[in-house]
Amino acid sequence: MWLKTPAHIAFALCLAGAPCAAEMPDTLGDVPDGNRSVPLHLLKLYDEFDHLISPGDSPLMPYSPKQTCRKCHDYEKIRRGWHFNAADSLVSPGRPGEPWILVDPSAATQIPLSYRAWPGTYRPSDVGLTTFGFLKTFGHHLPGGLSGEKEGEAADYMRWQVSGELDANCQSCHNADPGASQAEYGVQVMRQNFRWAATSGSGFAVVQGSAAEMPDNYDMYSAVPSEKSDMLPPTVSYNASRFDVAGRVLFNVPRRMNATQCAFCHSSKVISAAQGEPWLGGGDVHSEAGMICVDCHRNGIDHLVIRGYEGEAAARGKSEIARFTCRGCHLGSEGVPLAGGRGAPHPEHLGIPPVHFEKLSCTVCHSGAWPEGLSSRVKTSRAHALGIPKADKSDDALPQIVTPVFIKESDGTYGPQDVFWPAFWGYEKKGTVHPVPPARVRPLVAAIFQSDTTRSIGRWPLLREPDIATILRGLRAQDSSAGSPVYVSGGEMYTLTEAGGIQRQKTEASHPYSWPIAHDVRPKWQSLGIGGCTDCHSTDAPFYFGMVKVASPFVAEKDSLKAMTEFEEECPLWTWLFSASFLFRPALKVLIIVCFMTIGSLVLLYTFRGLAQLVRILEREEQ
Repeated sequence: MWLKTPAHIAFALCLAGAPCAAEMPDTLGDVPDGNRSVPLHLLKLYDEFDHLISPGDSPLMPYSPKQTCRKCHDYEKIRRGWHFNAADSLVSPGRPGEPWILVDPSAATQIPLSYRAWPGTYRPSDVGLTTFGFLKTFGHHLPGGLSGEKEGEAADYMRWQVSGELDANCQSCHNADPGASQAEYGVQVMRQNFRWAATSGSGFAVVQGSAAEMPDNYDMYSAVPSEKSDMLPPTVSYNASRFDVAGRVLFNVPRRMNATQCAFCHSSKVISAAQGEPWLGGGDVHSEAGMICVDCHRNGIDHLVIRGYEGEAAARGKSEIARFTCRGCHLGSEGVPLAGGRGAPHPEHLGIPPVHFEKLSCTVCHSGAWPEGLSSRVKTSRAHALGIPKADKSDDALPQIVTPVFIKESDGTYGPQDVFWPAFWGYEKKGTVHPVPPARVRPLVAAIFQSDTTRSIGRWPLLREPDIATILRGLRAQDSSAGSPVYVSGGEMYTLTEAGGIQRQKTEASHPYSWPIAHDVRPKWQSLGIGGCTDCHSTDAPFYFGMVKVASPFVAEKDSLKAMTEFEEECPLWTWLFSASFLFRPALKVLIIVCFMTIGSLVLLYTFRGLAQLVRILEREEQ
């Protein structure tokens, strides 16, 4: 018998469907023994109530990742990983990243949201989104977990009963099944089929129907109420051929996830004529070299994925993760050879003054789209639901994000970032702006356009100054005790004057929100500066003198532009004079060379004359 050790026995019990965690101090799947092969995941399926699922059950229940995977893995630890823990207030937010952007064109609103305490973002509850509402809106690109396991929340108790919880979906990442579909998972979340979502994207089942169309009193074990008899409730159909004679299903679980799994949530599309057709572009230099995301973005069983930015090691108190930054891999860190992991080359940067490495992040020259005179629009997976069927594929779809914008960061270095301008209504009280839910503003905006049918509504309603004043007065009438009504848009905040007009001012709340770009990484022959100093230091170089588009529903600010130097916190005149000096530097270098040659010639001339004089003196002395 091969069942010789407690570990072997626990593994056999796990395959049979028995709980493994109780047999050993650590769960079997989380204690590697050094073997690099991928363990076989031939598993029995369990539903959310930990009941075994068989193909002949009636009704058939969707499998639960929580109950199925926890037989061999520490689910509680995993669900506190970076991709799941945004709603955990005890987790450090780390460097600001891409927010969730709530877009409501009918309220002229696009506002950054995050459960993490990133400056410039607002909590979903600030705009009236409960946890359930947040999942309905953004869950199509969320892998579930902490924010999805809120059944019993008082605000939406009945809807949670219908939809079920959104478990941490292990297969969002760990699934190499050719029939798996993260897009199908996203569609089911949008239908409020939370408990069915993981099953639908697994590759071995089909889910039909919509929990969103079911009434609050719907029970999945009973018939559809008569008033909804024409609606199809959520149902699951398993591929019977995927079950073996023991009722187990083969999960194709890779040890190292394919990059396409990450790409579903972490893709972007730059909208620029200069970028050309998609098939003309290249990928990230690391992926072109055969690397995958998890080569750098690693994690242990805690799933606290390394994000890879400078300062992360100090923030997390783990010095060893510094080796997974650009500098750590290519330049080396303490105890690590200069040639980093997977043969990363050691960059020479010949001829580049050291000050560049003190003032610039690596990504300035090597990441993102090549900068142009006018910033480009970019669409991202999470902001524009890329990958979801029937998502708006138009280039001008909201929210309107621009890239790349070179911004001076808190550590004094410059870095390329994606930028968008929040547009939302709110109340200012004691210097703080509190946004209001878009639903409160929609009727006020609609009334303006209903009274003037000659005006058309495009991507969002273009508002004039009297329109903003009217809406602000409406907000003041709704709640006069909440503070002064304001509208934030286009980098400015608009308030009512005593005369009933509009006053503009720049405040912290009106600042654009931005987040750093790390990919796609360009090789050295496509890096900024490959053409010489004038790639950045010329009077028309995009790095300093590019213009950044400002998206705003306010007519006076629509498609206005801001100079790049404004984001870099540089004086435009001084920057221009400094850049202009590079026009004369070649001539100056020639002049310096000529001067040195002239001085050298004179030195040699007088040296020889001095030697000749010395010879004559010596000859006279000999005579």
